[in-house]
Amino acid sequence: MLKRTLFFGSPGKLSVKNTLLHYYPRKGGEERFFSLEDLGCIIIESLQMTLTAYCLNALAKCNIAVIFCDEHHLPSAQILSFAGNTLTHKNSEAQFLSTTALKGRLWQQTVKAKIRNQASCLEKLGLPYQKLQYLSERTKAADDTNNEAVAARYYFQQLGVDEIFLRERDGDPPNNALNYGYALLRAACARALTGSGLNSCIGIHHCNQYNAFCLADDIMEPYRPFADAMIFSERDFFTASELGKEHKARLLQLLVMDVKIGRECRPLVNALSFTTASLVRCFLREDKEIAYPEFA
Repeated sequence: MLKRTLFFGSPGKLSVKNTLLHYYPRKGGEERFFSLEDLGCIIIESLQMTLTAYCLNALAKCNIAVIFCDEHHLPSAQILSFAGNTLTHKNSEAQFLSTTALKGRLWQQTVKAKIRNQASCLEKLGLPYQKLQYLSERTKAADDTNNEAVAARYYFQQLGVDEIFLRERDGDPPNNALNYGYALLRAACARALTGSGLNSCIGIHHCNQYNAFCLADDIMEPYRPFADAMIFSERDFFTASELGKEHKARLLQLLVMDVKIGRECRPLVNALSFTTASLVRCFLREDKEIAYPEFA
């Protein structure tokens, strides 16, 4: 079932009554009720939103990712459930015991899928892409030759062919749109990993003692080009010094865009669960390949 994403940009209060999320606006407006079982992600942009502890606990129990934005209206924090799967102990133990060789093969697959999707993104935008296909095919275990960085340099050069563009977190537009889109992907990926009984702290490549989402940062890599394709195909993102509600509404559609995974097309947020479930099978040595998406 396709889970809903809710966005709250105005002051108000959120609470839970029975199995329903209750939104009560602070200044007039209509009260709204949402079934918890239908929700996958909640984005809270207003710094004047009140949530009860009971509400946060109920959302965590339902494995609903809650994303909080800062004073610049950009995602800054999120909460997730500690236990989103009945087999969390079994799956996370297999994850912790995975060998360096296995992680190297999984990272190779991840980088190849990312570069392959970057090539597809350039192709969709009518830009040269053949070099990336070449790099994807020649990526080795653990990406020893650092093809990911080589591909990224070429990729963003091509994306900025009509405009001066440098990918920097605090750089000029559309960097702000990319940051927002990637934050949505990261949160959705972390939620999917929790739902599959994996620990987001332990990555297959990313390793940072200050990062609680290393595995999410790994697994989201092949999903980034879907955000890029959306943002670079709409040129008004290049002139938006601040993202308005219309921009954010379009970026939220990223989670429900159709992607091809396996032999089927499915919404991106559902494909993430398909990917993380396949990762579990790899850790358990029941499968050898992570199921990553392609452009539909």
